[in-house]
Amino acid sequence: MPEEIEEKKEFLKREEIKTMQKEIAKLREIEAQKERERIAEIKAGEKFKKPPIPQIIPEGQPPVPPAAAKKAPPEAPPLGTLIPRLISRKPSPLTKILVRAGFLLLCLFLVGFSYWFFEVRKPKVMEITPPVEEITPPAEETPVKPEITIPPPLILVGETKTPEISKNEEIPGVLKQLMNEDLPAGVFTRVAIKDTSQNRLASLEDFSQAFQIEVPEGFFQKLESDFTLAIYAQKEGKRVVLSAKVKDQKGLSELLKNWETKISKEGVSVSGSKIPSLTSSFKTATFQGVPSRYLTISKQDFGICYAVSDDYFVLTTSFESFQKIIGELKSLTLEKNIGQLFIVGFEGKILTPQLEDFFKKYRPGGVLLLSKNIENKEQLKSLISGLQALALQETGLPLFIAVDQEGGTISPIDFLEETTAQSEIKNIEEAYQVGLKRGQELKELGVNLNLAPLLDFDLPATPEEKDFIFERSFQKSPLDIGNFSKALAAGQEAAGILTVIKHFPGYGGITPNPEEELATLETTPEISQFKKALEGNPEMVMTSDVIYNDIDSSLPFTFSPKGIQFLKNNLGPKILVLSDDLDQNSLLNKFPLKEIMTRPIEAGVDILIFSGYRLPVEQGLDEFFTAAKQKEVSETKIQEAISRITQLKQRLSK
Repeated sequence: MPEEIEEKKEFLKREEIKTMQKEIAKLREIEAQKERERIAEIKAGEKFKKPPIPQIIPEGQPPVPPAAAKKAPPEAPPLGTLIPRLISRKPSPLTKILVRAGFLLLCLFLVGFSYWFFEVRKPKVMEITPPVEEITPPAEETPVKPEITIPPPLILVGETKTPEISKNEEIPGVLKQLMNEDLPAGVFTRVAIKDTSQNRLASLEDFSQAFQIEVPEGFFQKLESDFTLAIYAQKEGKRVVLSAKVKDQKGLSELLKNWETKISKEGVSVSGSKIPSLTSSFKTATFQGVPSRYLTISKQDFGICYAVSDDYFVLTTSFESFQKIIGELKSLTLEKNIGQLFIVGFEGKILTPQLEDFFKKYRPGGVLLLSKNIENKEQLKSLISGLQALALQETGLPLFIAVDQEGGTISPIDFLEETTAQSEIKNIEEAYQVGLKRGQELKELGVNLNLAPLLDFDLPATPEEKDFIFERSFQKSPLDIGNFSKALAAGQEAAGILTVIKHFPGYGGITPNPEEELATLETTPEISQFKKALEGNPEMVMTSDVIYNDIDSSLPFTFSPKGIQFLKNNLGPKILVLSDDLDQNSLLNKFPLKEIMTRPIEAGVDILIFSGYRLPVEQGLDEFFTAAKQKEVSETKIQEAISRITQLKQRLSK
């Protein structure tokens, strides 16, 4: 940088000198030309005599004679008269050249002085070249490992211990240390071991390898990865408890039998040591309806006890801890699945955050589509799809998507092509085609349960004697009603739609609307058409909310154990029993809400419909959930109903 500056300075100086030289040459040429012109003028004007120079006589003095003027030197003229004379004197060409040259030199001097003053003279700032830093490529950042997530326990635990290991060989020592700790008695202390080297929880395979426990080949593939390992402190000592979800039950029993045979012959092997048993083989015991297999190792309630219950595999090292965990699983299963008992109505035509919250809280088994939920094909398909996805996420079971698509005036999905009224069906073949086409259209939308056909029978002698439901019925003889219903149900089944036949034993002969006023009939209506319709394999039958004095004079049929037993005696135990809508003024005006919600299950009904037409659905469900929690409803009845519903849904999801 300094060398470049000096070179630029020298270059400027040379350029300035060249410019000055050119300027001087021009001036000289101009002066020479003027001088030649002047000489020419002088030669041309010599014939003219120069005028005499006038005498300058000071004021008051007499003129000097010419002679005297030559002899005596004139006095110096005043300054005021001398300056004009000097100014008026014309300079010679040489003088002009010298003056201009001097002026040019003065300019050069000033330029040089300015350069010296402002550039050379000022202190030079030392330019410090920063040292070139060696650019070191950044070290590869170690990716931050995600935090190890511990899933919710499958059983109720009091505390969760989360020790860490770096290799499987450390598992026995960690578990031994926890077994030596002072743990609360009568509760499960969960053990979730974190493997920091692999950034995950230790698996069942890890435990098996660490303790050198032989398990049947393919056993772990039958279980989900989600499991809960816990320590249970009892009077005899601490015991180990395992609960895991079953992924595939096929062949699981056979694997466990082979495992039993091997242990019975070779003994129990843990960490390379053989543990003798008091009995030579496994035996069977039952607790709360759950059969278990156990091998006694010590009289101090120590051994091996296992069972497969409600899709859970359970293994413990004592019978007391086995009883405890079965009780926990039963309670959790009941709480989780109790909503399966209900088909409910809801507000709106889209899946809103409020509706999502409702499903997450109550986990209903099905929904009832009403006109207020239906706008068009695309809207309804989107709504049903969203509801099904939410239900599967929350319960692992599909929803019953129910609708009263009877045809005729009762066709809430009014944009379907097949809306033939039941009274317009003329023969069995037409009934089948109506069921098939209607079922196909419903299936395309995502509906899987049709609350139809209606089998109520009444043949009035005169038009004035028609009952309230006559216009919706087949308006045929019981035999024709049975055959038409059988064919219609078969058509819906062929389309993949579940069928509900209704309303057993019948609303026939009741003139006022029984939804507004509780009706009473002395005798039970004709039911042969229901028996015939069973040949079409309907999955459910809906009950009527009427008091039949010849069955039970004190309770509506849906509330009556006698009534539901009458139904099962005539239609068989396999068909699921579904209530009519419980949100009816005829019931609300006669019974407390708690009785309306609990009596049907106690009587043997499997599924309850609560539309929310008059009361909020949440109000009805809260009454039932609270009663169930307080043991005011038979747990056995609830479990039986849930089991029957679950079996049907598993068939539905295939």
